[in-house]
Amino acid sequence: MTGTDPTPSLGEPARLHLSRRCCVTLTIPLLAEPEALSPVRHRIGAYFELWDLPELAGTAQLCVSELLTNAITHIGPGTPVTLHASMAGPNPRLSLTDPVPDAMPALQRADDDAESGRGLALLDALTHRWGVDRGRHSKTVWCELRLEPPFGK
Repeated sequence: MTGTDPTPSLGEPARLHLSRRCCVTLTIPLLAEPEALSPVRHRIGAYFELWDLPELAGTAQLCVSELLTNAITHIGPGTPVTLHASMAGPNPRLSLTDPVPDAMPALQRADDDAESGRGLALLDALTHRWGVDRGRHSKTVWCELRLEPPFGK
């Protein structure tokens, strides 16, 4: 990491530990605001680099953008949300929890000339799988990234 980034530099033993895909979780509480997109994308990209997954950093950043933008658009700006990135399972998992359990996202087909409406289609195309966990007072939209190439290179 460089300059003013508060993320600590990891020594070789810590890097080896992270590269084993152990139980590593990042939790970022934030407000669903357009101004939050760039800093959150940067932070997620940096953590995927630290987790020795640089090939997934761009995809993770795009997925986080779609999750947060979906919350801004359908839940409302200023809503408190929590972003999680986890290496606890076999695939990296990103999720966004918001306090509105009834506003369920749905995969739709956007018209060719539509300027929006492709967020979940992007998640569907770029990830291993995605879904929604609905709780009594919240919901979590999540996705798991593929560790292997998406089209069997």
